[in-house]
Amino acid sequence: MNWLPWILLVALVALAAWCFNELGRCLTWARRVLLRGEPSTRPDGWLVRQLGLDELLRSVEARSSGEGEIRAAAARRIEALLAPLTDAVLVVDAQDRLRLANPATVALFGLQPEDAGGAIVPLVRSADFIELIGEVRRAGDAQATILLNRAPLADVWVQAAGARTDPEAFGERAAIFVLTDVTALKRLQAMERDFVTNVSHDLRTPVTILRGYAETLADDHATMSAEDRTRFVQKIVSSVGRLQALVEGLLALASLESGQGAQRETGALHRAAREVCEEYQPQCRAAGVALELSLHAAEDVATDPVQSRRLIQNLIDNALAHAAGATRIAITTSDGPNGVILRVTDDGAGVSPADLPRLFDRFYRTDKSRRAGGSGLGLSIVRQVAELHGGTAVAEPARPKGLQITVTLPTGS
Repeated sequence: MNWLPWILLVALVALAAWCFNELGRCLTWARRVLLRGEPSTRPDGWLVRQLGLDELLRSVEARSSGEGEIRAAAARRIEALLAPLTDAVLVVDAQDRLRLANPATVALFGLQPEDAGGAIVPLVRSADFIELIGEVRRAGDAQATILLNRAPLADVWVQAAGARTDPEAFGERAAIFVLTDVTALKRLQAMERDFVTNVSHDLRTPVTILRGYAETLADDHATMSAEDRTRFVQKIVSSVGRLQALVEGLLALASLESGQGAQRETGALHRAAREVCEEYQPQCRAAGVALELSLHAAEDVATDPVQSRRLIQNLIDNALAHAAGATRIAITTSDGPNGVILRVTDDGAGVSPADLPRLFDRFYRTDKSRRAGGSGLGLSIVRQVAELHGGTAVAEPARPKGLQITVTLPTGS
């Protein structure tokens, strides 16, 4: 049997397979370089040289290099345009890699230089954002309000909008996203809901009491005893006082938040402290509380006279109403590194550590203040007055017992 024809056939098939493999390798390289812009070593070998493909491959490589430079230049121009924006802007490619991030995005996610080109999933840590990326790929554009978990940094709410972007710069199926921080808006919306709820409740309670006692007096006045009439009238007066205090507190907060009409006068804080303490002395003596005033700060701090009185009044009212068992309220001023420091200290029962961070929240009341019938606005007004003057207000336990409110007002504010 003659094996030569079979050997030649096998050799011919092997040669053809090798040629097809070499040509396929050249085509794969060309596709990767032209379509994806991925750099790699240009194919070389006997078949490439024999078929004269080396010149063609060099031309493909040069064209890809030129297109890569064009894409890089376009990306640099885009980065320069996006750099001044306060909204976060980022681009995600088809492989879910971060291709572009402006400074606002870097700050929002706490990105590092090595994060560029990395997978987007571990960087954003938000399933909602990953879902938004998929929606943009399916529909072409989409938007959503998303909560971003940025531990150990504080979580933020963002309004995110995305759309497909130019494939020339970032490849096919790349998407661009704009993220606007709406955390403050979310917080304001929550505060608005709480405000409406609390005001409705606190207004309804005294109004209901007033109506009930007034209707009873109107219906049964002739048959009621003098003692019952007196008791009912006292209840009405008490409810009117509570209603008036709440309305005045709301009006005070409204005027403080508007920030209008504030007129600064040097020495107004100390003058208000002396006048208010003198006015409160009878009330304090009746409650068995010694009201002490010690003013050591310089008189060069300028404050609004009306707001200064409101500040001192609310601090004393808070101590009198909620410092159970207090025998002493001390009001002092001193010069601090950042301005004048006003401290109001009582020796009452104090507040629990859980209540301390929320004492200045609007309508927040501890269990003791609820029993005392407080509106939950007094210390909120104190903080607003301090912030109106560019200062701060903090609460901390007094030693050995009680509560201390410290208000810092910048000198020359």
